[in-house]
Amino acid sequence: MASSPPPVVISAVDQDWLTALREVWRYRDLLLILAARQVSVRYKQTALGIAWVLVQPLVGVVIFTVVFGRLAHLNSAGLPYPVFVYTALVLWQLFADGLTRAGTSLIADEKLITKVYFPRLVIPLAAVGSAMVDFLVSLVILLPMTYLYGLRPTWSLLWLPLAMGLTVALAAGVGMAIAALNVRYRDFQYTVPFLIQVWLYASPVVYAVELVPVSLRPFYYLNPMAGLVGLARFAITGETEFSSLGLGLAALGVGLACGLGVWVFRLVERSFADYI
Repeated sequence: MASSPPPVVISAVDQDWLTALREVWRYRDLLLILAARQVSVRYKQTALGIAWVLVQPLVGVVIFTVVFGRLAHLNSAGLPYPVFVYTALVLWQLFADGLTRAGTSLIADEKLITKVYFPRLVIPLAAVGSAMVDFLVSLVILLPMTYLYGLRPTWSLLWLPLAMGLTVALAAGVGMAIAALNVRYRDFQYTVPFLIQVWLYASPVVYAVELVPVSLRPFYYLNPMAGLVGLARFAITGETEFSSLGLGLAALGVGLACGLGVWVFRLVERSFADYI
């Protein structure tokens, strides 16, 4: 009687973060498929469909314009307040949506994780990638709005892909860490909305950075979104200035967030199956 083949044992293998990212690149087709699936599921059986992407920031613009522009009379760096807010809000929405979706992505796809092997980093990265679709749709309203208020695009638009890329990377870095910790400690999912709300008012979305004292701005720019919001506002309007210090510190902060995010994710990943 022929003996049965020996059992196949799958065990965790220690990888450095660079090897882990190379493995993600090999599974890039899966990443695109998961991102497309998230976009499809998000707007399936909705009355307005992808129009929600346009409605949400527009409602925010109306509220912020009335409260902070009309009533509080906050400085808008010489721009019409609706344009001032919307140019920052679309980038902020990209960050907030990417972070939120990435932070809960592993719990949402727990059945997929336990049934088949693939690099788990693909899941939060796909979640962040799906938020990029919403950002691009938001530009459909933003660019005509600038024309409506007499602004015209300039060479500054060339900076917009950089602002978008760094924002996506920041959301991915923070989102990977939160996603991994959320598997181990489920109460992390409740901290994300609070974190995003605090982070919003710590960034120059509804107010100009000029309100921050000059002596405190180097510390203020330790918040990467402060520099990125200023860059996006300059890119779209061409009318404001952005801080080179803010951009430099933002790039440094994004790099640190991505490195820390991968490290935390890889550290917790070995015990995913036990807690999911």
